[in-house]
Amino acid sequence: MNLIYQGKERIVELIKQTEFGNKKFYQLKQLLGKNPNPDILFPELISIETSSICNLSCSHCPPQLKEFKEQTRKHSHIDFDIFNKLMDEIDNFGIRNIALHKDGEPLLHPKIISILERLKKTLPHVVYLTTNGQFLSSEIIDAIIKNRVDVINFSIGASSEEFYKKVRGKGFTKTIQNIHNFLIAVSNSSWKPRIFVQIIDLPEFPEMKTEIKAFKKYWKKFNVEVAVWKKLTWNVFDEKKKLSYRYPCYSLWHSFNINSNGLVTACCMDWKQELIIGNVNEKSVQEIWTNKKLSDLRCKHLNGEEQSIDACRNCNYWNWQPMLINYP
Repeated sequence: MNLIYQGKERIVELIKQTEFGNKKFYQLKQLLGKNPNPDILFPELISIETSSICNLSCSHCPPQLKEFKEQTRKHSHIDFDIFNKLMDEIDNFGIRNIALHKDGEPLLHPKIISILERLKKTLPHVVYLTTNGQFLSSEIIDAIIKNRVDVINFSIGASSEEFYKKVRGKGFTKTIQNIHNFLIAVSNSSWKPRIFVQIIDLPEFPEMKTEIKAFKKYWKKFNVEVAVWKKLTWNVFDEKKKLSYRYPCYSLWHSFNINSNGLVTACCMDWKQELIIGNVNEKSVQEIWTNKKLSDLRCKHLNGEEQSIDACRNCNYWNWQPMLINYP
């Protein structure tokens, strides 16, 4: 079954290599009702960065690397009162997708359990959590399960301690043990979240293919989904293979990204905070979502003027997103 799925993914990837093939692919999805237009009045996905602080310095993550320190903002945790205010507003617009991550490790927030308890208190929002797993205590494991987090992505990045140290830092053994503790807790619970274990393909490392192969072999024995992600450029890393065409970035119509300091950026890849469109300390989510700053960015993408935007010029995140047939 896994081989069939991989084969389908490869066929889709080949089709999407050309602008014509990509457009036809999403036209078909539109006809099948699998590529609906996003809600222009309120975002469907709200990413709330509980913390921009991280305990690791991953080689593929500029916000946490010393060489980019001068370009990075001061790291912080989100104010808990602001988080509650955000949830009150989100609840007024019905069930949404809520992601608890951006540039840091979300479990580092001192009130992370209270945050988990608030998410579905009023409505059954669909909650996503990406974590490196090193702070997955028994209390946090219980809170994730008890408060019905829907999707947990464990960003591991290696199959061996040696490679983990090279690309991420310390704590490989602790990470793996914590994830296994989580899997045991889930197996004993009635709540069954979707669980991913993730490795990022970093082509600059000659041993990468071996690591990915070993990673898949190890984790296929457990009740998880293995995710191999391509490397993001973050607008600072070079991409080996570039497409000959480009289309507007879906995230501008779909995602709302709240940094831990309250500033809202138009893109989750905007670690330098160059695309600030508002501040939730001052304005509501809806006011920011419908303002002129975001509208102007969308227009530039629709007009093929992405190259005029510094944060978008060398970004490859748009290619991870679906192509909309009708951009509202």
